[in-house]
Amino acid sequence: MPTTGNILRSVRHELYAQNVAAGMSKTEAYQLAGFKGKRQNSYVEIDKNPLVLRRIEELLRQTAAKSELSRRAILDRIFQDWELARKLGQVPAALKAAELMGREMHKMFTERKEIGGPGDFDNKSEDELRDIIKTELTDLGWEGEDLPSSLDSIN
Repeated sequence: MPTTGNILRSVRHELYAQNVAAGMSKTEAYQLAGFKGKRQNSYVEIDKNPLVLRRIEELLRQTAAKSELSRRAILDRIFQDWELARKLGQVPAALKAAELMGREMHKMFTERKEIGGPGDFDNKSEDELRDIIKTELTDLGWEGEDLPSSLDSIN
């Protein structure tokens, strides 16, 4: 995790901010930063500190910028390879580069996978279908409050 910018004076606050920005739960970030709160949500006081909140946002922005920069560089390289493959008459290489660009930039050529066999969902109630969807989303990395709220309003 990058540490440039407005590093917090408190080492523990800085570690907490870096841990949260790295994706840890707030409880885990709190403990790994060296705090010894007795309650489940002892981190609440630190989360009220505007300097800590600003630092977390800064670290997240830096990570997002690096991610976008590397993504852009990769797409540029694929585009250059595509142009070169076309000039050299290497059709399979040109097609592969075009497929990669289409997948990333326009969500084209996406492989779709069907879950279950024919008729597996025909006799399911709405609640059972909603539970199946939630389970699949959880398997994909969605958690608790991150799940789309529209799942609760499926009619």
